[in-house]
Amino acid sequence: MTPNTSTIEETRLKSWACDKAQEIMLREGFRLIRSARTGSNIEIRETSLIMARVIAASLVEASSAGRPAGE
Repeated sequence: MTPNTSTIEETRLKSWACDKAQEIMLREGFRLIRSARTGSNIEIRETSLIMARVIAASLVEASSAGRPAGE
């Protein structure tokens, strides 16, 4: 018995999301930590906003990846 396509796609999307979250936290989280230690309040805020934008972009990417082609 094979799993249905929907289950396979959901599993792939979950795996992608975990990988993407790890990538974002490693890259952008490190930048935020570094700016919190050595930066001004302005630099910390800018770094936080960049991290928020990266997260938002990944959510848009995940949302579009979850739709069937043509939608």
